[in-house]
Amino acid sequence: MRRQRAEEPLGGNIVVMSSWIIQDDGAKGLAPLCDLRATFEQRTGGLTTLERLTKEMGCAPSGFTCVDANRAAMIAERTGLPHTTENATKVDHPIIATPWEILNHLPTLLENDLNAGSELGQPSAGSVVGTCRVDVDPSVTVFPGVVFDATIGAIRVEAGVTLRPNAVLCGPCWIGKGSTMIDGAHIKANTSIGPQCKIGGEVGGTIIQGNTNKSHKGHLGDSVIGSWVNFGAGTANSNLLNTYGDVIVTDLDGNRHRTNRKFVGCFVGDHAKFAIETRIMTGTIVGTGAMVASTQPAPSPTPRFAWHTDSGARTYRIEKFLDVARTVMARRDRTLDPATEAMLRELAD
Repeated sequence: MRRQRAEEPLGGNIVVMSSWIIQDDGAKGLAPLCDLRATFEQRTGGLTTLERLTKEMGCAPSGFTCVDANRAAMIAERTGLPHTTENATKVDHPIIATPWEILNHLPTLLENDLNAGSELGQPSAGSVVGTCRVDVDPSVTVFPGVVFDATIGAIRVEAGVTLRPNAVLCGPCWIGKGSTMIDGAHIKANTSIGPQCKIGGEVGGTIIQGNTNKSHKGHLGDSVIGSWVNFGAGTANSNLLNTYGDVIVTDLDGNRHRTNRKFVGCFVGDHAKFAIETRIMTGTIVGTGAMVASTQPAPSPTPRFAWHTDSGARTYRIEKFLDVARTVMARRDRTLDPATEAMLRELAD
């Protein structure tokens, strides 16, 4: 980031900046998670990096840098920030270069975001266990049997969320605006769920960017999931090798990486779809726009716009994919903007 002029400190480490520049960097290393968003738009705790730094700086950035013209157009369209060619200088924030490094920083960043969040109030119903902070917006619907387990970490539930009967939330966790936790959902520690998600089953140590459905039973652990993803009923992932060894991940270019982590689930790009009972093995990367409907586990990695069935593998036709994407987004009153469509076509090529 670039600091141009600093105002007086407001207290603590928060400083109002009259002007600063944020940088879109490392998109290739974070693929496919940042195929369709700036690296600073990636959710890395309860907040995205952009949201966190805007809060810390005391104002929004005056612009962003990006070396790719098509990416820059897409980012500007969504964020409203102007693209600039000015150089950015670093601020005190973790540098995250790979998907599994997001998991490395998740516990600390989530804890910081929870601690820095404004007070929302106490839940209107349900049971609270433990002494850590619990913040529940007054607009949240809490059905009978919901448990807020704050024994080891704070819990935050933002506006418009619905917590269906017998959902269990274990802190530290963050539930984004307008999301629904399905009946009996088990949200485990170090989980951050973005806005407008529908989540059921068992989810732990995971970030979900937003607008994603995992409504049914099935395990999802130590993973980072993009937007507009759909997990069919019973779909589950492995996050630990039977050998208890460090997980090696193969990226979309076929390069192998040692994560130095024993717990690694999956990394799923935007608009990926999984049929019922899909198995996702430890350390699998699933590319943007992929569709997996096979009795075999999702390939590791699964290429962008791959179409996998028991009949074999082929490529998802981009026009068909775009039709489906528009339909899915329209269900939540969202449209596919031209800049993002252009980026999808470029990725498909």
